[in-house]
Amino acid sequence: MALLIYLLIAYVAIVLIAIHWGTAYDHAVKKGYEGRKYLLMCLIPIYGYMYAKKLTPRVHVSDIELNHLLSFEIISKRTVLYMLIVLVGFLIFIPSAVLIYLSLQNSLLQTLFSTFAVILLLFIHQGTVVDYARKKGYESITVGLIGLIPVYGFIHYMKKDKKRNVSKQGLKEVFSVSNFIQRILIYGEITLVAIIVIIPVIYIFGMAFSNLRTDIPAAIWPQEFSFGAFEYLFEETNFTRWYWNTLKIALINMFVGTILITGAAYVFARFSFKGKKAGLLTILVLQAFPSFMGLIAMYVLFWKFGLLGKPTALSILYIGGSIPGNLWLIKGFLSQIPKDLDESAMIDGANKLQIFIRIILPLAVPILTFVAVSMFMGPWMDYMLPGYLLRFKPEGAGPDYDITQQWTLAVGLFRFINDLNYQHYSAFAAGAIFVGVPITALYMAFQKYLIEGIMAGATKG
Repeated sequence: MALLIYLLIAYVAIVLIAIHWGTAYDHAVKKGYEGRKYLLMCLIPIYGYMYAKKLTPRVHVSDIELNHLLSFEIISKRTVLYMLIVLVGFLIFIPSAVLIYLSLQNSLLQTLFSTFAVILLLFIHQGTVVDYARKKGYESITVGLIGLIPVYGFIHYMKKDKKRNVSKQGLKEVFSVSNFIQRILIYGEITLVAIIVIIPVIYIFGMAFSNLRTDIPAAIWPQEFSFGAFEYLFEETNFTRWYWNTLKIALINMFVGTILITGAAYVFARFSFKGKKAGLLTILVLQAFPSFMGLIAMYVLFWKFGLLGKPTALSILYIGGSIPGNLWLIKGFLSQIPKDLDESAMIDGANKLQIFIRIILPLAVPILTFVAVSMFMGPWMDYMLPGYLLRFKPEGAGPDYDITQQWTLAVGLFRFINDLNYQHYSAFAAGAIFVGVPITALYMAFQKYLIEGIMAGATKG
């Protein structure tokens, strides 16, 4: 409580000093005085305003203009502005100070903080070298690579002749305080996000090679490597079977679902028929209901049709659940393709199927790729439906039937951290590595189309 009071007092004091500084400096600017000297003088509490008030005007300014700086309108706006600025500063400074303090007490945090500081300084150095070289007329990938070499990057381009007519003042602007602050904020955010993303990935790899069953490793990277978790995963579990079950469901969902949804979206986008508007609204309403609301109905239907314990049958639910949102997404994209193309193709003798295959599909590749990848990821990462519908033996299964062979990856891997009899954290991490392989491969292979598809889905509809 006392700490909170001290922070509140500090916040109010800084806001008041900022308001005083802004008012005093504006007073000096109105009189024609600008520069670092007057900025620093006006920063002194009380004296700063008295100093600005005694300055002899260099330009014509009336007393009404000077008194307006003290009006309620100006002071209230200035107060709100500086309160927000100081609040943002507190929100950045306080967590940073806490992390610095904790890093001095904890070796792991100290390592992370030191790594962050080194990477940040390296990026700031590289950004400054690139800006300096660009001012002189050097722009290429080589400039960025040389900029990563500490100190040498500056020396290298300081000795280079100018390719552009740039003044000394222009080169000095690269080293201005405002530019450095911008680089610190930009590269600091990028570095922080990179560390937040990369550290858990490194930790998962380290855990996979630690071969720990009941303990979670305290270190990011193990001191001794072991492949015991991988041997356990492939030799003592049905991991390969889980992998094949999940891959089969994901591929069926991706190919069959994308084909069905694309065909339906094409009909809604290109044809006029009775009930079209009502059908689209019905599909939109269905999208608002989460899938778990129908778990009981899904169980009853699977039970009656003898589909319990059959992994492939889950594709029916995944495809049906993905229709509403993806149909609207593809339909919105196809509606933006000019119908003049269809009419021109019909004049040339093409039928509806030929128009769809040879004209519409090639133009819709970005959105179709985005939908296909998202439909692949749906069952690949899902636990709820497999965990609910695959925990029963299929019809006709014998008493010695191994129920684990019908599980998916999510169900099988969850047992390693949830079931005390099979607890194995390193095996869970090893399995997680294999889970990420297909998704990473898809994103790398279709990166271009995915970006275009995301932008299309955000702007067209």
